[in-house]
Amino acid sequence: MATFEEIIGSRQKVDILSQKSREELKNAVVQLVSFHCDNTVAVTEVADLVSSSTEREKGVLKLCISEDDQTEVNSMHTLEASVRSVLALTRNSQTETPLDQETKKKIKNLVFMMQELLDKQKFNRPRVLNLLCNEETLQGYLIWVLHKEDVMTLNTYLSFKASSQGFLVAFSSELYSNVSRSDKECWFLEMFALLVSYSVTATRDTDLVKVKKITKQILDLLHQKILDDLTLNSKTVNILDLTTYCPSEILKQYYQGQLSLWLAHRPVLKVSDALKQQKDWTFSRLSLSLTLWYKQLLLTLEPEEVLEQLKVVMETQEVNWQTVLSFLSTTVVCMPRFSELIREYIISLLRDGLESSNVENLVIAFLFARQCCLEGPHVFATYPDWYQGTFSEVNLTPAGNRKTFTCLIKFLTDMVPYDSSLHLKAHIVRPPFVPPKCRDLLTDYIMLAKTRLADLKQPLDGKLEDQDQESRKKVNEQIEEDIQKAITLFEASRKIPSSVMEASIFRKPYYVGKFLPVLLKPRALPDIPDTRMKFIDALKQVEKIPSTLYGNYLIACKAESSKLLEGVFLEEEEEMDIELSEAEQLQLRLDQLLAAILNQSSSRIVEHCSSLREKLLTVLNIDTNRAVQAKTSSSSVELNIDAADISSQKMKVVDQLLEFLAQASQRGVHMSDSLMWPQDLFTVLGEIMELHTAFLIRIWKLVIEQGCELDCHHIRTLSFCLVYIDHLNTSGVTLQACQGVCPALQGKFLHLIWQELPLSTSSWRKFAFRLMVEYVDSLGHCVRKIYSERQYFLPMVFCNKFQFLYGLFKDLSAEDDVNNDVGLLKEDIKSIIFQTKLPFREWIPLAMKIMTPDPDGELSLAEWQVHVYATVFNSYLLEASLLDGCSKESQWEMCGVLFTKLLHAECSLSPNFFPECETCRSRCKLRQIEKQHFFIPVLHTMVLNMGLGDQRNSWLSNQIKAEMEKRKSKLEKEFCVNAIFSVYFSSVISCLPAYLLFKDSPSLPVVLDLPCQIINHSFTAVCTCGYFPARETIHLMQGLGQLANYRDAEIVLQECPFLLLSAMVHIEFTKNLIMPLCLSSTNPKLRELMKITDWVESCKTRTVVMPLELKVDDYCVSGALISLLHRRSSSLRQIIRIEARASEGQKHRILEGYAILLVSELISVKNTFYGEAEQALEDLLSLEPAILTSVANDVRNWVPLLPEHVLHMIPHTLLIFLAKRPISKLQNSLSFLSSLLLLYKELLQLMEETSENMVQMNEWVILIKFLEDCFKSATREQLQNLPKDLLSDCGADIVLLYQQNKR
Repeated sequence: MATFEEIIGSRQKVDILSQKSREELKNAVVQLVSFHCDNTVAVTEVADLVSSSTEREKGVLKLCISEDDQTEVNSMHTLEASVRSVLALTRNSQTETPLDQETKKKIKNLVFMMQELLDKQKFNRPRVLNLLCNEETLQGYLIWVLHKEDVMTLNTYLSFKASSQGFLVAFSSELYSNVSRSDKECWFLEMFALLVSYSVTATRDTDLVKVKKITKQILDLLHQKILDDLTLNSKTVNILDLTTYCPSEILKQYYQGQLSLWLAHRPVLKVSDALKQQKDWTFSRLSLSLTLWYKQLLLTLEPEEVLEQLKVVMETQEVNWQTVLSFLSTTVVCMPRFSELIREYIISLLRDGLESSNVENLVIAFLFARQCCLEGPHVFATYPDWYQGTFSEVNLTPAGNRKTFTCLIKFLTDMVPYDSSLHLKAHIVRPPFVPPKCRDLLTDYIMLAKTRLADLKQPLDGKLEDQDQESRKKVNEQIEEDIQKAITLFEASRKIPSSVMEASIFRKPYYVGKFLPVLLKPRALPDIPDTRMKFIDALKQVEKIPSTLYGNYLIACKAESSKLLEGVFLEEEEEMDIELSEAEQLQLRLDQLLAAILNQSSSRIVEHCSSLREKLLTVLNIDTNRAVQAKTSSSSVELNIDAADISSQKMKVVDQLLEFLAQASQRGVHMSDSLMWPQDLFTVLGEIMELHTAFLIRIWKLVIEQGCELDCHHIRTLSFCLVYIDHLNTSGVTLQACQGVCPALQGKFLHLIWQELPLSTSSWRKFAFRLMVEYVDSLGHCVRKIYSERQYFLPMVFCNKFQFLYGLFKDLSAEDDVNNDVGLLKEDIKSIIFQTKLPFREWIPLAMKIMTPDPDGELSLAEWQVHVYATVFNSYLLEASLLDGCSKESQWEMCGVLFTKLLHAECSLSPNFFPECETCRSRCKLRQIEKQHFFIPVLHTMVLNMGLGDQRNSWLSNQIKAEMEKRKSKLEKEFCVNAIFSVYFSSVISCLPAYLLFKDSPSLPVVLDLPCQIINHSFTAVCTCGYFPARETIHLMQGLGQLANYRDAEIVLQECPFLLLSAMVHIEFTKNLIMPLCLSSTNPKLRELMKITDWVESCKTRTVVMPLELKVDDYCVSGALISLLHRRSSSLRQIIRIEARASEGQKHRILEGYAILLVSELISVKNTFYGEAEQALEDLLSLEPAILTSVANDVRNWVPLLPEHVLHMIPHTLLIFLAKRPISKLQNSLSFLSSLLLLYKELLQLMEETSENMVQMNEWVILIKFLEDCFKSATREQLQNLPKDLLSDCGADIVLLYQQNKR
């Protein structure tokens, strides 16, 4: 079938219309389309078509909108449609994300159409400006397109918005959203550059002055936000590179203003805070983003200009010390010439401050100097060097006369409380020049500084020099690394690296003062030049090494070669040293010492110890004077077992020493009265402080972590070392055993070894006992000086653990070799070990560490049980009974000890304990095993076999009271009670006879005050709602039921209403316990409880109204209603509905108590019955709104019954409950608003009384919004019903709400 084109293709094409007719036809068509066109639809359609249309089509489309024959009204409609379209387009896009390309294209098209209309002048230009400026702020991209298309320039927009409220903040936020994006678009950088130029351009035009002012305010807000994110929030904000968009002169003015703004932003830190925290603001500790922003500020500024700007800010404004000092660190590091300028500025501040007694200048000078010193000696002098160089030279010191020196000493005296130990030591060790008649001032200051050092527990001797040398050593090591990198590059390319050439030009002080001295360190030069020598020659050829320095280097190298030649004619063994490495030389000295020991040559032993000392100092690169100084200041050693910073060289030396001691001990070399080599050797080792940490950590790991895997000769070596370990450390150690949550251990290293020695498995117990036996044997062979101090070497922790293991092996492994070795020990030492029998309180924790069943399979559970029962009953209890009460640990006291140890074992278990290291995991596993110990039945058996204890209080009550008294703080007491009541109750107390809390014997007449006090104050403190949990309630009620005298049970229930309330709440489980008490009681209130139990039982199957005129306390019935709630009784809602209709007198009070208990159920969202309680409370308040008023008025009347912390949460919980639910029925009550305010007042008073923040911030927002809504919807009568004193008690916010809504 032919197409339309084919059909008409053969026709002759003739122009029917003339050109004029065509124009008329076109105009007629355009007018027809325009007349019937919807402007909004047309604008949208044109925006979609413009980008893809040809130029001819664009002309037709524009004619449809901007036709000259259109009326002004139509033109205005077209305009408004265009503006609304572009605003709607930008509103729909999110500010946080950049606009996509499609949206940008649409914005451009719409603005293009607006610009066409502007060219035709079809509407009033102010009209479009008003339409655009009605928005709080426009999107940045739209502003820029409007500016570029000349629809609305940026300065016009800023002028229009100058008086708009909130515009500054909104527009600065819009700018920040673009700044915070990682990909900065060109349009934004162009617009930002334009804003920068507006903010700094000088002009006299009034409008431009206004634009300059508002632009500066916008940029200030933006930069403050950026600085806050960089410093306070630690965010990453990318910098703005404006170098290609702004002239350098404008950028310089802009950055100067930004610098002044940043330095003075948030001046909240005090000088004392800056002194303490400035070490955290060094260049290396700053975030990369912050340093990039600082470096950008320095981009267009010269060092002199930066210093001048810094001076202006410091002299005219309050500053933020964190920003100032962190900026100073960055500038000193990144601007090489700035360090010299700041040094001169500091001197000028010191001169002016000392001459005019200007403390502010002195503070600035010392803060600046200390901050620069923190950056290291390659940038600025160390603080001791700076202080000495500034004040010690008579011709240079700014404190050269009596007046200025007095001012300096006074200032330093005032700074003493805030100075660190390093600064105090510098002031003491490097004293300033003292003018005549001023020596007393310096003496007084030094005494004060030393006193302060003593308070800080910082010794003075040698520490400052050590720190300086360590600092220089680290710097030299870093420089040596740089040199090695340069030599590697030189060897590969045969060209001097560019980094070295740049350093010789731009970092000349570093190159000449640091780099060359390390590079030209004298050494014996090889016959054939190596790469280092070739590198030095290359630098010399390009004149990068001065001729004098190079000549001195060659002379010094020849001297080093001469020293080597001096050893050619030495003895044979000294010849051997030249050929051996340092480690091999050290091993040679140890072998020589071992040979001398075997030959028992005392003089040679001393000689070889001296030789060994010198070789150790050489191998470890330690100066002799430093070693002596370190030895004179005996301080506590900090040992971090798993994260110690120990060099591999030191560990190799320690391993060599231990191998030497193993060889000596393996050959049976012991010390006699005439041979003192171990003491001499360990005295030498004690002088070398750098070895102590490595040596002690190695010993610790071998004993505590690998002990059970060691052979006999290793154990003998370790015992030998432990005897003399005191020579390495006499002042104690602080030992961090792992990187988990284990606390640090403090004390003597030897005592900590015995304290932490594992006993969990059979292999560990065998190792521990053998180590102890070997230790005692080594101690018996020592000289009289140590032997006479054996009490120190056999501490109580050692004796206790030795006795425990001896008793265990004696009972279970009588034929074991480990046990037989005890008979070989000297009797006098054995008498010391067994002088005091292992106390029961020390035996229990040791026994609890035994893992059963034994992982090694050598100790069965039955064998262990036999040993435990035999030890407890045949040893400790039998002995206590034979002593007839004369023992310090009576039988009941022994029960108390076991009770306490079990409690501590339970308290140490935390469900959120997830340690990081293997040690912690093993300990945690061991504690979990302790929970399964059979010591609980042991305690049970002990208690049942005891006689009568304290006639006044029960044993269990006394134990709980004693545990509470041990805890000092409120938090510790709460934790203890929680452990006793929640954890320990289920595992221990519930396994004991239930009556024990009240009496030691059911028939024993005692006073029940203490048990009642424990129930009312201790146990209730950990209840999360208005009653005890079911398990604890049942146990306590069982105890009451076991008492022979039912009158005692009546007393407890009368004195402990909370227990009775809990029994009624859990009546399903306690009814059989309550019934005997009710039947035997003469108290009518207790007898009436039977009616309640019967009524609750009958409500299981049908709806039964509450009994009338009950003589019981109202809260008992309220508790019974809660029990129906817990049963999810289907009749509960109908019962409440019936009772609410006739809610008067007792029934009203019952429902009030029911409401309070329901609120207490809502305190914790984890409550099992949380959902049921919510629905029940909502039903109750909707049926009887007056209950809310009763609760609000009477909440404090429940103080004697409910726990204090539960009552404190009632107002808050009830208000939040009401705020989250529809309350239309309650609002009709006249007293509704006053009830809310009563609860609110109660909440405020409780927060003031307890100083606790009970309400979270989001809950405050909900609560305030709820009260506002209640006031808005309140009737005139409700507002008039509000007492004036109630309003004033609720605070100014409530009074203001009342006044705003009062009609």
